[in-house]
Amino acid sequence: MSADNQQERLLDPWYVTGWFDGEGCFSVSVHPHPGSKYGWLIDPVVQTYQHKDSFIILNRIKKFFSCGSIRPKGENSNVLTFSVESRRSIKEKIIPHFIQYPLQSRKAEDFLLFRKIVEAMERKEHHDIDMFVHLVNLAFCMNPHGKNRKYRLNDVIKDLKESSETTRQTRRT
Repeated sequence: MSADNQQERLLDPWYVTGWFDGEGCFSVSVHPHPGSKYGWLIDPVVQTYQHKDSFIILNRIKKFFSCGSIRPKGENSNVLTFSVESRRSIKEKIIPHFIQYPLQSRKAEDFLLFRKIVEAMERKEHHDIDMFVHLVNLAFCMNPHGKNRKYRLNDVIKDLKESSETTRQTRRT
């Protein structure tokens, strides 16, 4: 089989799972967002990175899932990122894949938390302040050995409680 034909074949599902076990990331960022209900946004994303020389494999992963985007990691970066940010695509394509073809590493624990957060958001549970705080706590339990978060959990929770109290006082008056 020629190299061109090999690149056009869909990837084996277990290969994709293995790829994400080693090179993927399930993350939920929590960051300020002035237009959101509580002043913070919970933002799930699935990503994998590779040097730009490995564009072909990222493109094959993108075709496998039929969603996501590939873009440079930074302005002048040689690293490309395949990411799926659409909650709908995560719910319909990413989560079902990793349920059927489970991760084998410690990353499986992050996936379970990721799935729990996404599914709760799909049920709109994050519209309730107590559930929002619960989901933030779950997000901060993910990727304990990864990069440090920009915001500390205690600061986020404190800000959410203050925001919630201000909202309650406004409703009373």
